[in-house]
Amino acid sequence: MGNRTFLGVTNADTDSFDYVNIAFETNNFLAPVWFCLVSQEQFQRYSGQLMQAWSKIQPYIDQPDVEDLPEWECFSKAFQWQIPWADAAEQLRLSLPGTLAHFPSLAAPLHEWLENLSTHVQQYSAAVIHLELSQYFSFTGDPVLYLKDIEEYVTLWQSPHPSQEKVWQGAADNFYMLNGEHLPWRERVIAQPEQASEIQLAQSIPSTSEKRQPKWQQELYIWLLAILSAALFLIVYVNTSSGWLAVLGFLIPSMFIVLWNMIFGPQKNVRHLLETTTTLRKNSTLSYATLRIEYFDGRSPIGVNGMETSSSEDKSLPDFIPWLQIMQTKVLSSHEVELMISTKNPPISTLQLHLDDQLVATDIVSAVNAIVLAHKMSV
Repeated sequence: MGNRTFLGVTNADTDSFDYVNIAFETNNFLAPVWFCLVSQEQFQRYSGQLMQAWSKIQPYIDQPDVEDLPEWECFSKAFQWQIPWADAAEQLRLSLPGTLAHFPSLAAPLHEWLENLSTHVQQYSAAVIHLELSQYFSFTGDPVLYLKDIEEYVTLWQSPHPSQEKVWQGAADNFYMLNGEHLPWRERVIAQPEQASEIQLAQSIPSTSEKRQPKWQQELYIWLLAILSAALFLIVYVNTSSGWLAVLGFLIPSMFIVLWNMIFGPQKNVRHLLETTTTLRKNSTLSYATLRIEYFDGRSPIGVNGMETSSSEDKSLPDFIPWLQIMQTKVLSSHEVELMISTKNPPISTLQLHLDDQLVATDIVSAVNAIVLAHKMSV
């Protein structure tokens, strides 16, 4: 267990957000890719509602019954962060070109994330993005520090800078740290209903404690152990009249349980670790090598509105090709790509672009595919 965060998708007319709506989740960290959907205005609105709620609960925060106060309920609700897909898609279109122009190596995992997100968004006529981050707040219990971490990731997308290389590199070393774990839509629809109770969303600030057995089961085990120990004590004492042997008989069940945990407990933990590692490997993209994230400050053909064509020898072409006119891209060489574009006359044409020597054609193709997909998702 841990402090989990969730990115979910629902329809605009859905009142509740629960397990079956989760598209991505993380454990003990924030996924930087998620925040390409967040505008500065969206963040400021969320920050304002949270700090306003905090100012009302802060005077009572040390009281033992603080969670019973109406101010606490308002504070919990302030963590609700819903962004209509139309707004998130608009920010997505603005975020991707600048970041991928300066950090093109991020394109491949980002394109995969968009493909997965698309399978959730397309299920709804009026999709809404939910960012459920309240468990991350439990790390500090300080809304200022909590919001500072979020703002750092929002800024990553809106102001690309060479100083961000270490942040992106740290996340790109493990794609799970970059995108979060994807929960496929179809698998979650047929999931058992009781899974919905695994998370508490905006009801209260979640506890960081691990999931425990029901209290009645714990008490039953204690009573059974006490009865068994007492029975052994009486049997041994009646048959031997030895107090020491009777005490030993009384302790045998407890000693057996301790030995069992010492022998099989570590094996269980190792097995659980292996299963978790295997799951993460299955959920990660094995086809990618470890990315080298470097800031590119040369001339990139990736523009906000489309692919720039200044390097093309065909002077009849416009200054850029709009993203939605690009039908397909492919690598011609290590520094050259070909675009298949939709035009009026002829209906389809191709365009070859030579890239800056510092740019890799495969990265640019992935970047074009990601940006084109982002535009198609908002149509």
